[in-house]
Amino acid sequence: MKRLLSAFRAFKKDETATLTVEFVILMPVLIFWFIGSVVFYDAFDARAGAQKTSYTLADIVSRQSEVSNDFIDQLLVLQNRMLPLEPVGSVRVSTLQVSDAGNLEVLWSYSTEGTALTIDDVDLTSLPPMDVEDSVVIVESYVPYVPLADWVGVVQQTWANKIVTQARFVDALENSDF
Repeated sequence: MKRLLSAFRAFKKDETATLTVEFVILMPVLIFWFIGSVVFYDAFDARAGAQKTSYTLADIVSRQSEVSNDFIDQLLVLQNRMLPLEPVGSVRVSTLQVSDAGNLEVLWSYSTEGTALTIDDVDLTSLPPMDVEDSVVIVESYVPYVPLADWVGVVQQTWANKIVTQARFVDALENSDF
């Protein structure tokens, strides 16, 4: 029994291989933390890029006096070129105006994926105060995001950005195809 007790005391004082044991315990945690940091940074960077692209598209549209469906299709091409990995998303541009009766109506709407904006889809809280005959342009962009690793908490999703602006040089932006 004394030999067993002395062997246990010797084992308790022995510090060889403690570094290896600590390495084996901590390395998976450090790898998970590193990969998680990269994935979260990538998601943050991709989201910021999608928002900047949406603002750029809205600025381009606001400088036009008339657009066509082909012009809006080219906005989608521009959006995909501005973003890394060229995701295939969609763009929807719409013009809303307050009529003489004071009702909000959609003058025209075109989407690269075919779903036009209806008055029921409009979130009135996102619009600025508008008088009779005032109009706004809504530029919506949808950008898919696939994370580098989905097991760290970031899932595949589509980011929707909606920019409300006014045409700069005309009262209401027109679409030549409508």
